[in-house]
Amino acid sequence: MTQLMPNVGAHHQLVFDAIKTNVGGGYHPSGVFIVPESGIYVFTWSFRVRDAGSHAVELTVNGNVKGVAYGLTRDHFSVQTSATNVISVNKGDDVYLRTGSLNNKGEIYTDLYGLTYFAGWKI
Repeated sequence: MTQLMPNVGAHHQLVFDAIKTNVGGGYHPSGVFIVPESGIYVFTWSFRVRDAGSHAVELTVNGNVKGVAYGLTRDHFSVQTSATNVISVNKGDDVYLRTGSLNNKGEIYTDLYGLTYFAGWKI
């Protein structure tokens, strides 16, 4: 198992260290996708929580919440939660994921049974 983030609090930005595809270089090591061209984009994300953990993960554009996914699990179990949003964004906008403001406890992680990821593309 590969741990992504242990017990993070509110409004903690998620940063992904394994970048599989980054056509156009919009995703930066800081965890921010900087929109390369204005238009309608699809953003999708998924995360795993385990052992009585609970997290809300927010999709934000320039710090404004545009979507939320919430995962809650009980002792000795894990849960995979995913969400997809289609939104209009402008060139230069900052798009990133962060934890929500309430009920954040437990690890957000990835392993062989489910990945924590973030992806976006222009329609």
